[in-house]
Amino acid sequence: MKNRKEVITKLINQVSILEGTADSYDDLLEIHKSEKLWTEISNKLEKIGTEPAKSRATFIREQTVDNFDLNREEWGIPNFAEDLVRYEDFENGFLWRFRAHTTSWSENQYADQWFYTSLEARSVRRYEFWDCDEGPDKMDLCFEGDYKAILQQLLAARIYEVLISPVFSTEELTEYIAKFSEDEEDYMLEDIIEDYISRNPNYKPS
Repeated sequence: MKNRKEVITKLINQVSILEGTADSYDDLLEIHKSEKLWTEISNKLEKIGTEPAKSRATFIREQTVDNFDLNREEWGIPNFAEDLVRYEDFENGFLWRFRAHTTSWSENQYADQWFYTSLEARSVRRYEFWDCDEGPDKMDLCFEGDYKAILQQLLAARIYEVLISPVFSTEELTEYIAKFSEDEEDYMLEDIIEDYISRNPNYKPS
């Protein structure tokens, strides 16, 4: 179990093969609307010339399950236990849906952390929350929009862990802390800073 934890932690922290292929992270927010952009990214991956980069370029042009299964971890997409992130969650080679899960799934927390911190997740357009606590698997919650809009909806629902995401800028974190009301949130600000905000690379303590 310890070895598996070390492996999955390393995969979560691995740099995405997409790093440096878009002009800005914001480009990935709209990737599904722009064939021109995903073609440009595919071409840049081809020019990098490594086998992982070339296989991802092929996946963008011709999405196949065999390519995904064989190369996903080299691209920085962990193969979580119980199929938490799978081939069907991708469209035109980019993640379009993330399926969060309850603790009934053994690696749900690792998958959530990957979703909040990975460049791959920036292209997501749909967020689903699944549970099986009272019988068969069922979806309890669904948000749609671009990645940042989805995280903002989760934060409004008091899912504070989203604050580890680098999509939140230094200015936004500072504003969030300034406006935070412990009475309204029923949570201590110092705990949110320690548990989540301090893990955001954009956080700059005052």
